[in-house]
Amino acid sequence: MSESSNSLAREPTRTTLRSTDTTTPETTPDPSEIAETLLKAFYAQDEREAHLRAGDADAARRVADAARDLMGEAFVAEFPHVPEPAAHLGGVRFVEALFVQDEIENREAFADAVAEYGLDADLFLTDVEVPEGPVLADPRWDLVEAYLRDVCDHVDVDYDYASAQTRFWKLHGQTMDWMDAAATAHRIKLDAMLDGFDVSAPEIARLADYFVAGVAGHDEWGDDEVEAVDGIVGLVTRYYEELFALRGN
Repeated sequence: MSESSNSLAREPTRTTLRSTDTTTPETTPDPSEIAETLLKAFYAQDEREAHLRAGDADAARRVADAARDLMGEAFVAEFPHVPEPAAHLGGVRFVEALFVQDEIENREAFADAVAEYGLDADLFLTDVEVPEGPVLADPRWDLVEAYLRDVCDHVDVDYDYASAQTRFWKLHGQTMDWMDAAATAHRIKLDAMLDGFDVSAPEIARLADYFVAGVAGHDEWGDDEVEAVDGIVGLVTRYYEELFALRGN
């Protein structure tokens, strides 16, 4: 992974998933299945946060691994021109960037959980000691961006995506005006997902708007996975239908 100057960061122990496959499957992905896979990945990420807060180490590990694998599957479908192991690992690193974001935004709650429940350090990707200053100035944002640059390396996305996505997450977590930042970041990712295809700027903007709407839907999720996923799976399915159609799938 790209080096970070953040002194709070610890290089985590991670398993590289799907390291044996060398080709991307020939079959066309099913938009509804990929939509459900993506949403379940985000739900598992949310569950990691909830289990850490509650001091349930085993459950936190289980859903963290599920989030990694599910997001890896989604990235394989999103980047079919990238070798499957690299695309899958890009998804893993994306989720790990989200884990670091969670550790920043929930820093007091996670520190309290460690003190109360004695959670092991290896459950976290960063040190849980709360740094001084506001959340937006937390030095671990540098690590979030470093993970996202690693994503870019695996799936050949411009590094501008890493900085733009980090900015989006900063604003979103503080309930600031995040939608334009989210759309900007996602357009950069879409340029890479549609590499080699003649796609107009309005078509890319339309897909980015679907992404922003999906984030807004995610913000309304409750505690029930089926209810949460079912609430926006139709929207995300349409996003993938249009993405795959633009690629000629």
